[in-house]
Amino acid sequence: MTQDDELKQIFHSGWTNPNVVSHRVERFIKGEFGFPLSRTAWLEVLRQSVPGEARRKIADMGTGPGTIAQLWAELGHEVTGVDFSATMISAGQAAAKERGLTVDFVEADVEAPPFPENTFDVISSRAVLFTLPHPGYAVARWTRLLKPGGSLVLIGENNPTDPEKLKRQYRPAPGWEPDEAYRRALDKLPFRSHTDEMVRVVMEAAGLRNIRSMPMQSVMDARSEHEKQDPEYGVLQGTPYVLTGQRIEDMEG
Repeated sequence: MTQDDELKQIFHSGWTNPNVVSHRVERFIKGEFGFPLSRTAWLEVLRQSVPGEARRKIADMGTGPGTIAQLWAELGHEVTGVDFSATMISAGQAAAKERGLTVDFVEADVEAPPFPENTFDVISSRAVLFTLPHPGYAVARWTRLLKPGGSLVLIGENNPTDPEKLKRQYRPAPGWEPDEAYRRALDKLPFRSHTDEMVRVVMEAAGLRNIRSMPMQSVMDARSEHEKQDPEYGVLQGTPYVLTGQRIEDMEG
């Protein structure tokens, strides 16, 4: 077994833990992305990240309980959610069914997703790159899975610099605490702490072009309103980003 396999086994044990899964559902599916103002803001950001009205074939990598996959489905697209945790997938299937949305879930390693090249119009991923031993390989692979002209949409969070906000940012799942092996594994991840500018460089290296940063003020405003209405909820304290880039090879000449 390679070191990468060992790391993934350790993370798999965490991300299949029922307490972790229920925490993700409560904090995101029912939390930020269930808050009407936030949901509307995120839907608009995603809509603008892939201009046009055509129905697209979309894969959401590291989908967890389908947080972003559900938004794409709500926008009318054909969506596949990919995750290596069967427990997360079960939660995503339940959440999609509850909302009356159609999402096809696939259990797989997002560093080596089981799809042919040139399959998808759009590939998205939220808060996943920091969990991967090789985020650069993953972005390169996702780029090859795009059809020429397709878009990669990467979503993340720049950490707050205020120590008090940083403390509030970390909210472990009730009933689950990372053990020492898990903490050591986290230290081996190259993107455990990264910024949107670092992600942009990786996208450029993968050959993506027309890379754009989406305006996020509406999301930030919605978070502020959410926290006013529910101070105990603990909205994320960082600054969200959405970067979108196109695969343009094979389009010219």
